Amino acid sequence: MISNLPPGLKNILIVMVLGAMAQTALPRIGIDPVQWYLFYPDSDQFRIWQLVTHMFCHGGFSHILFNGIALFSFGMVVEHRLGTNRFLRLFFTSGLGAVLVHFLWMAYFIKSETGMFFPNMSSDLFQIPYPPMLGASGALYGIMTAFALLYPNESMIFLFIPYPIKAKYLVPVIVGIDIIFGFADLESDNIAHFAHIGGALFGFLFVKIWQKEWFKI
Repeated sequence: MISNLPPGLKNILIVMVLGAMAQTALPRIGIDPVQWYLFYPDSDQFRIWQLVTHMFCHGGFSHILFNGIALFSFGMVVEHRLGTNRFLRLFFTSGLGAVLVHFLWMAYFIKSETGMFFPNMSSDLFQIPYPPMLGASGALYGIMTAFALLYPNESMIFLFIPYPIKAKYLVPVIVGIDIIFGFADLESDNIAHFAHIGGALFGFLFVKIWQKEWFKI
């Protein structure tokens, strides 16, 4: 089956699987894969490569399984429509857009709590520990949004909903749920909802710019 996948999606899924395998194998030889996860720039654990590597690391089997199935479902159709080069640009644009919105939300939250955007830079005595972000969900939301824009009347089945819903209705509902939970800021919720929102936003902008031909992408 994987041989029939379009090349962009196939390579993304392969790197995701390799990343998951490395997350399992490397700690056994004393290498901590946390250096690939994305930390807030204020953290002493932040590294520039994390902007990309975090997309190919996941927080467990169910996390990578869900993202992999969703990417497979939406990505095949979107890549066939956009072409491989444009599909890959959509994936990474959405992923980096997710990072931007996630960091903006974190900056707002940290400023409201500490009075500074980067409190760790002003103190060597105490470092605020930041939880890392990992996973391809931001990029996935961009691809999912692109699917809804390109095929708005395509009917879809989502999780436990027993009847099909058109993509133009389903995707906004999914993003809307992230907006609600993001602003609710539940302490027990370790999901980066604003990364999802950012991915969807940049996926929307990417497709709209391509459709309007405002500039070549």
